[in-house]
Amino acid sequence: MTNKKSKKNDEFEIQLSEEDLKLKSNLELLAERVQDNDTKIQKQSLISIRDIIKTATGSMTSIPKPLKFLMPHYQTLKTHFSNMTNKANEDLFADVLSCLAMTNPDPNARETLHFKLVSKIKEIGTWGHEYIKHLSGELAAEWDIRKEKKEQVKDLEELTHQLVQFDMKHNQEPDACDLLLETEQLELIVPYCDENNFGRVCNYLIAASQFLPEPEDSQTLLIVYKIFTHMKKWAHSLRIAIKLNDMKLIEEVFESCKDNLEKKQLCFLMGRQLIAVETEDEELEEIMNNSKISEYFHTLIDDLELNEPRTVEEIYKLGDEERRQRLEKNVDSAKQNLATTFVNAFVHAGFGTDTIMVEDGNRWLHRNKEHGKMSAAASLGMILLWDVDDGLSQIDKFLYSKDDNIKAGALLSSGMINVGVRSECDPVMALISDYLDPDDDEDEEEEESIGGEKEKKNVTPKMKTGGAIALGMAYAGSAREDIFELLSIVIEDPDLPIETVAQACLSLGMVYVGTGESQCTSLILKTFYELSEEALNDTNIRYMALGMGLINLGLQEKIEMTLEAVEAIPKPAGDYVAMTLETCAYAGTGNVLKIQKILHTIIKDLEREKIEVEKREEERKKQENEGTYEKESEENRKKRTEKKDKEREFLSVGVIGLALIGFSEDIGSEMMLRQMNHLLQYGLSPVRRAVPLALGLLCMSNPSILVIETLSRLSHDNDSAVAHAAILAMGLVGAGTTNARIGQLLRQLAQYYAKEPNHLFLVRISQGLLYLGKGTLALSPFYSDGFLLHRVAVGGILAVLYSALDMKQTILGSLHYNLYWLVSAIFPKMLLTVDENLERIKTSVRVGQAVDVVGQAGQPRTITGFQTHCSPVLLGFGERAELSVKEFIPLSPVLEGIVILKKNENFKNKNEKKKKK
Repeated sequence: MTNKKSKKNDEFEIQLSEEDLKLKSNLELLAERVQDNDTKIQKQSLISIRDIIKTATGSMTSIPKPLKFLMPHYQTLKTHFSNMTNKANEDLFADVLSCLAMTNPDPNARETLHFKLVSKIKEIGTWGHEYIKHLSGELAAEWDIRKEKKEQVKDLEELTHQLVQFDMKHNQEPDACDLLLETEQLELIVPYCDENNFGRVCNYLIAASQFLPEPEDSQTLLIVYKIFTHMKKWAHSLRIAIKLNDMKLIEEVFESCKDNLEKKQLCFLMGRQLIAVETEDEELEEIMNNSKISEYFHTLIDDLELNEPRTVEEIYKLGDEERRQRLEKNVDSAKQNLATTFVNAFVHAGFGTDTIMVEDGNRWLHRNKEHGKMSAAASLGMILLWDVDDGLSQIDKFLYSKDDNIKAGALLSSGMINVGVRSECDPVMALISDYLDPDDDEDEEEEESIGGEKEKKNVTPKMKTGGAIALGMAYAGSAREDIFELLSIVIEDPDLPIETVAQACLSLGMVYVGTGESQCTSLILKTFYELSEEALNDTNIRYMALGMGLINLGLQEKIEMTLEAVEAIPKPAGDYVAMTLETCAYAGTGNVLKIQKILHTIIKDLEREKIEVEKREEERKKQENEGTYEKESEENRKKRTEKKDKEREFLSVGVIGLALIGFSEDIGSEMMLRQMNHLLQYGLSPVRRAVPLALGLLCMSNPSILVIETLSRLSHDNDSAVAHAAILAMGLVGAGTTNARIGQLLRQLAQYYAKEPNHLFLVRISQGLLYLGKGTLALSPFYSDGFLLHRVAVGGILAVLYSALDMKQTILGSLHYNLYWLVSAIFPKMLLTVDENLERIKTSVRVGQAVDVVGQAGQPRTITGFQTHCSPVLLGFGERAELSVKEFIPLSPVLEGIVILKKNENFKNKNEKKKKK
C-alpha cells in the first residue's frame, strides 16, 4: 500500500511545474517552522503562509495551490495548535487554521468557524469572498444546533455583524440576507442599507418571502417596509403595506409622506386596491375614489382610435355565407339573443356606446325572455362602467318598467356602473335602500328614488336579488356597517327564496372581503343552521359558502375556530363550506401543506370509489351465480351517479382551491399546471369537471399555448360538463388579449356546436371575453408587476368559477347574471403618464418582456425584446414598461396604471447642448 501511495505522489510531483514544486517545498518548510518552539520563527512562518494564500489565485472549479499543498499538513498543524503551551501567536495561528479548515472534507466539523471564534483578529476579509461564504454557511449550521440545544449564541451574533458588514460593503447583499434569514436576525440589515444598495436588498427579500412559511414571510416583508420607510421611498413602502393588508401601515405611510405630489401617486395606488384613508384634501380624496378613471380610460381609447362600436357579426367574424344562412333561417333564439347581450356588454365595457343597448335599449330588451331581460337591462351597467355621472341617468328609464326582471336588471346595472368608484352622495345606496329596507318609511310620500319608485310593498324577490348584488359590486372591499345592515335584512328574511339570500351572502362577502369580520361570518353560519334539508341541497348554497370564504380570504390559520363551527352543518353542504373556507383562507400563499392536504382528500375519494366498484362487481358475480341478478336500470344508475357526484362536489372546490393557493408565483403556477394534468387523467367526474376552470384561474388573461391546447382538447370531451367548463375557460384565459389562436378555435367550435344551444351560448360568451374592452381590459387579479393581489377581483372571478361548477342550473339556467361578477376584476391594462396637474403627458416608453434581475450585480436591464411607444400604452401579461428618456422621473416604482411624472432638474436636452456649443 505504501509503495502504491509513494508512486502516486511521485507521479503527482512529476506533473508539477518547476515553479509549483518550488512553492510546494517552500510551504512544507513553512509548515515545519510553524511548529517551532521559537515564537519569532513561528510568527514569521505564519505571516508568510498568510501572504502566500492571500496572493494565490484560483478558479470556480479548482482549489488555490497553496491550500492544496498545505492540505496534507492540516491535521499536524491542528494537533500542534491544541498542544501549544506558548500562546503568543495563538490568534494568528487560529486565523490561518480557520482558512486551512476549508479543505476539511467533513461538513459537520465546522472548524473554519471554530478557529475563527478562537482567534481575536477581527479582520474577516483577509481570506477573500469564498472564505466568507464558507464561514457564513458554518455559522448558520452552528446557530441552528445551539438554538436547538438552547445554548448561548452571543459570540455568533458578534461574528454575524462582521460578516453582514463585509457583505454589504462588497455588494454581496444576497449573502448578507441569507445569513440573517438563517440566524433569524433580519432586522440587523436595516442600518446597513443606503441609497446604493437598498433596492437590491429589498428585491431579494421580497423574492425570498414567497418561499418562506407563515409568519416568517410577513415578518420579512415588514423588514422590507422598514427599509423603504427608512429611505423615505413612500410608494415602495405603500406597496409592501398593501401586500401585508395592514391598514395601520398604509395610514402611517400616507401621514409620513409630506410631498403633495408623491401623496397623489400614493392615492392612485390606494385607489387601485379600493383603499380609502381619511384626508381633508379634496383632490387627494377624488383620486382615491377613482372618480376620474372613466376619463383616463376614454383618453386611452381615443388615443388608440377604438371609439367606433362593433357589431356582433364583426365580433363573431362571420363570413358572407354564414351571414346569408342566418338571415335565411331568421333564427331569433332567446338563448342566442342572451349570448349577444353578454358579448356586446363585454366588448363595449366602459366605452359608453354600443350598437344595441345605449341608443334603443327597449327594443333589444323585449327580444329576451323573462329572466333574460334582467341580464339585458344589467348589460347597460357594464357598457357605462365607471361613468357615474351620466350612467345612472341612462338606466333611470328602466326603473319605470312594469317588468320586474327589467327593474332588477336596472338595479344590478346601477351597482356595475359604480364598481371601484366611490362618491360622496352615495347614489347606489340611496337607490337600493328603498328596495331592500321595507321598514324605512320616513317621508315616504315626499321621497323618491332615482327611478321614481314609491310602491315599496311591491318589491319582488328578483328585484331584491338585483339590489343585493348591486351593493356587493358597488361597495366591494369597503366593509361599511350600513351596507351590512341592509344585506342582513335580506339574509334574515325567512320569506325570501334561497336564490336571493345566497346572493346577499355573496355580496356581504364581497363588501367584507379579507377582513375576517366575525359578525358577518356568524350571520352566514346562522343562516346555514336554519336552512331545511331541501335548501341545503340547492345549487345556490355555493354562493353562501363563497361569501363566507371571501370574508376570510387570506387569513390562513385564523380560520380554525370558524372551521370547527362549520362541522355542525350537515353533509354534503358542510364539506362544501369547509373546503371553500380553507382554500379561500390560503389564497395566493402557495402553502405546500394545504396543497398536499387537498390532493390527499381527492386521492382518498378516488380509492374509496375503487373499493365500491370492486364491491359492486363482487355482488354482481355472487348474484349471477345464485341466479338472482337483475341488471340495474339506466334511470337508477343515473340517479346513483348524480347522488355520488353531489356528495363529491366539494372536490371540485378543492381543485379550484389548488389553483387559488398556488397561482401567486410562477413556480407554484407551473407545479399546479402539472398537477392538473394528473387530475385529468386519474380524477373522478367532479374533479375532471373543475380542472378546466382551475386552468382558467391559473392563466387568467394569460394565453399560454400549452393551456390553450389542453382546453381545446377538453372542449370536445364526451362529458358535456367538462366541455362546457373548457369553453368558458378559453374565454377567461384569453380575456382582453384578442389572441388569434383562441379566436380561431372559438370560431371552429361555433361551427362544430351550431346545433347545440348550450355549447354555442358558452362559445359566444368566450368570444365576448376574448375581445373584452376591444383588447384594452384584462381580468387578471394581479397588478403592480404581479406583486399585489386584488382581493375584490379574486372574489368576482371565484363567483363566476363557482357558478360554472354547476353550469346547467346557473349560467345555462336562470342565474346567468352571475357572469357580471367579472366586472369586479375588470381594469384597463394601460400605462398613462400625467404631469403634476394630472394632465396627460406624451412621453417615450419602452415596453418589453419582464426580466427577473433579483440577486444580479450592477444595474441589469429589467426588460428584454422591447419596443418603443408613446404613452399611453397597453401592457400585456408579463410585460413591463420603463421610460426611454431621462427627462422625467416617475413617482411610482412600477410603470403601470396612472403614473405621475416629475421633471428631472438635472436633465439637459441634446438640442440645448448643441445650441450652447
